Amino acid sequence: MKIGIYGGSFNPIHNGHIYMARFIIKHLKLDKLFIIPVGKPSHRENSLVDGELRIEMCKEAFKKDLKIEVLDIEVASKELSYTYDTLIKIMERYPGNEYFEIIGEDSGAYFHKWKNYKEILKKSKVVILQREGYTTNLKDENIIQVKNPFLNFSSTRVRERIKGDQSIDDMVPKEVIEFIEKNKLYKK
Repeated sequence: MKIGIYGGSFNPIHNGHIYMARFIIKHLKLDKLFIIPVGKPSHRENSLVDGELRIEMCKEAFKKDLKIEVLDIEVASKELSYTYDTLIKIMERYPGNEYFEIIGEDSGAYFHKWKNYKEILKKSKVVILQREGYTTNLKDENIIQVKNPFLNFSSTRVRERIKGDQSIDDMVPKEVIEFIEKNKLYKK
């Protein structure tokens, strides 16, 4: 099987994430795509909404997508979240497949500083999605640069709109909006 691994904060998940997940499944002809909300981020201060809530938001967003599964690998761990460790766990759970680690160009710009980045490249293909304002100069036979549409979405913008009592109807699916409202998220 061809398995994609799409990690992120998903704080909250928005229409850009959802579009890219569906786009990459078609583009790479993936059999399965794992959405993996980060647990304890290794690269920044943890100001994220509780991991279980982010997992539930992702499940709401993808409940009709048969090829997409939300995993709690990082949220359930007490350790700092590193892509390499997550990849190894997935390879142990789902052995004998072809793996595609999906990152944005913003992450690609410092991929060479990631824990065991050379091992990640040996064990998987690293798929780099274009992000407006970023360029990646990484070269490796296991790097796939994707020409995807630029989408003007960000979790930061979603949170700012919620704090400002503005509509997020155009940025987040209805099920996720209902979840955010029910759990009173991002109001502070």
